[in-house]
Amino acid sequence: MSSTALKRLFPALLLAIACGDGSEPPPISPEDEMWGLDDFDTVRAGAPSNADLPEEGKADEVLPRQFDLMDTQSPVQSQGSRGVCSIFATASLAEHLYLIEGTIPNPDFSEQFLQWSTKVELGRFTNTSGSSAQVNIDAFNRFGVPLEAEWPYQSRPWGASDDARCTGEESAQPVVCHTNGEPPASALAAMRFRIGRSRYINSRANSIKSHMFNTNTAVQIGGDFYYQAWSHGASRIPRYTGYRDLGYIVTPNAEDIRSSMEHRAGHSIVVVGWDDELEVQAIDAMGQLAVDASGNPVMQRGFFLFKNSWGTSWATRNPMGAGYGWISYEYVERYMSAVASSVPELMLRESCGDGRDNDFDGLTDCADSDCTSDRACIDPAGSYENTTVTEIPDNTPAGVSSTINVAEGGTISGLSVDVDITHPYVGDLTVTLSKGDTTVTLHARTGAGADDIKRTFDVDGFDGQDAAGTWTLRVVDAARSDVGRLNRWALSITRCAGGDCGSMPTTLTGSNETLQVIPDANATGVSSNITLTGAGNIATLRVTVNLTHPFMADLTVSLRKDGGASVELMREQYVDDTMLVRTFTVTDLDGQAAAGTYTLTVADTAGGDEGTLNGWNIEAITE
Repeated sequence: MSSTALKRLFPALLLAIACGDGSEPPPISPEDEMWGLDDFDTVRAGAPSNADLPEEGKADEVLPRQFDLMDTQSPVQSQGSRGVCSIFATASLAEHLYLIEGTIPNPDFSEQFLQWSTKVELGRFTNTSGSSAQVNIDAFNRFGVPLEAEWPYQSRPWGASDDARCTGEESAQPVVCHTNGEPPASALAAMRFRIGRSRYINSRANSIKSHMFNTNTAVQIGGDFYYQAWSHGASRIPRYTGYRDLGYIVTPNAEDIRSSMEHRAGHSIVVVGWDDELEVQAIDAMGQLAVDASGNPVMQRGFFLFKNSWGTSWATRNPMGAGYGWISYEYVERYMSAVASSVPELMLRESCGDGRDNDFDGLTDCADSDCTSDRACIDPAGSYENTTVTEIPDNTPAGVSSTINVAEGGTISGLSVDVDITHPYVGDLTVTLSKGDTTVTLHARTGAGADDIKRTFDVDGFDGQDAAGTWTLRVVDAARSDVGRLNRWALSITRCAGGDCGSMPTTLTGSNETLQVIPDANATGVSSNITLTGAGNIATLRVTVNLTHPFMADLTVSLRKDGGASVELMREQYVDDTMLVRTFTVTDLDGQAAAGTYTLTVADTAGGDEGTLNGWNIEAITE
């Protein structure tokens, strides 16, 4: 039986809890008086009106009377006394989306980091603690957020004891006062998780319900906060506290609206279900249950189930769980905006040497089969790393350099370079690796406006040289307007064993960066070739493609070797973005000679949109 169905078994109980037996409801504790709110100017900033948004679903769609998504919710959290409810709602929405995706068993994202990212990385709402769902989700989508353990949440805002500048008017304080400082280097270097882009949806009841029912995903809403309706301790008119422990939020009366506008605030929550049949008595201007001229109760019918960020000491007797509430359809439609995101597409791979289970399969580093052919696991002593986070100066020919000193000598038979760079426009960047008189270019201003370089480069330019010495990675930003940072880089060095380099795996790599237009509604598509030369048979083959298209589900991507059978890499997969950079591991060609000509074909099989193949590369590890 669903949790909504369970609630419907006890209407009399709910009424008794709400109305009591005629005695006064229990007093509100001091900590409940401090329920955190957001800034009304930010929580709906830039939101279009319902008149400018289409209705979700079809006009003749039949939706269930009750519905909930309780099975895919993370634990209720508390924002404490900070005005960051929209941050908590976005983190909760992201955790819900990752629970649906299923790879991470207990997703718990860092609200502290997301608050910093919206204001520093995205550069929005820098003079306030508040933000909006749309901005938060876009920061999550563009930059990603690490897990809570990387930068735990601080429940109180910074004051003068933390930084002398954190006093007085909020708008005059520096951004560190709103973010509670800067993230630790370990959080900046940690794995980040992303969700789909934000999308405003119409906040009318049927529109939100249709979106939730058809996508099985929750919706973040935010808007004006009416103190009496929420039974908040800062209300300047009498409150009715009988709904506090149930979390009932009714449509505000005219006096509540007038009074709340005197000290206006905003709030953001996550809608996780609905009940068309739930009826709750309205509240009048004196904080009493409302009745009409004949003495009959004035009832409001139809409520959304929502998840709040005031912890589990709020709505303690809500049958759906402490911390959950019910808000009227009318309140949401009239005073709130709705924003949606989408379930992420994860293709996690183990990072072979960081001591973490990166793909959440219970296996770490070399114990994971992903690392079977990784040089760090073939020659564990040959891995070296620099984790010092270094800012990349904008439009500076000298760039920035980072070094790794290798003490152990030996003739190099293979080398890979793992690079983690954060930058909003990688087409500005040149990345080189040097040792002694040899310099190899890893990245040369390709990728245009794509974000970040998180990639392992296989390099043969140092083969035969001695491994010992100082290795230098240099990053140059050769254009204006964007800044980034080098988060970490690492070397994996394979040395010849007993002078016999042929006994070790080798890697053949190639790339084709020629941009080609993908013809619209053309099954033949566009093709691009890469020729590999070298000895050995394929043990592991990886293909990375870079595509731009308004609707990725139109595309089919396939690979051939030497004109042989076609291997399908992707067909009509929905991607909530217009750019896709994805690596495919191809097993169909295992055991074949690695040398040969590989042909990538991208076909757009539907009409209406045109895109580009921006480039692709191939990596063949031989045995």
